[in-house]
Amino acid sequence: MIRGRSVGLRPVEEQDLPLIHRWMNDAEIWRYMDYERPFSLEDVREDLERSRAEGVPMTVLVGDRPIGRIGLNGLRRRDRVASLYLYIGEPEFWGHGYARDAVTTLLAYAFDRFDLHLVELWTLGDNDRAVAAYQACGFRPEARLRDRSFKEGGYVERVVMSVTREEFAAAQAPQERPAG
Repeated sequence: MIRGRSVGLRPVEEQDLPLIHRWMNDAEIWRYMDYERPFSLEDVREDLERSRAEGVPMTVLVGDRPIGRIGLNGLRRRDRVASLYLYIGEPEFWGHGYARDAVTTLLAYAFDRFDLHLVELWTLGDNDRAVAAYQACGFRPEARLRDRSFKEGGYVERVVMSVTREEFAAAQAPQERPAG
């Protein structure tokens, strides 16, 4: 278990699969994760096996309650780069800082454990909450890729973001300045 301020991260377990199945088929998560088709429980199981082979899939917990999924994939050891993904699957936990804490916790672990130089991700350009949370963790926008996803009758851009070890450390430093 990796502990953050308000969340814990642990490897995805078999007992998480029905929850992950529900989350991955939720309309809002579906939209912002840019999924293309509904998922069966077998699809989720195959996704987990692929995630374990390619990276580090984790369940986000508040107390003992699973609320979402986060992980790294696409680990390129030579370049010391990995990709991050995240969703909070339980709507009552949206907007309370759990996503930011999960990202911060996983990044601290990843930069230390895997000696990464950079972590990258992409999100839909209209996912303002995600972009703000990622920026608060030190991520910087690198590119806006136009017309990458067709949603609700129109195209949405993708925002590519990344954070280096140094940028992450700077974002974690206290923001308060001494008075005087």
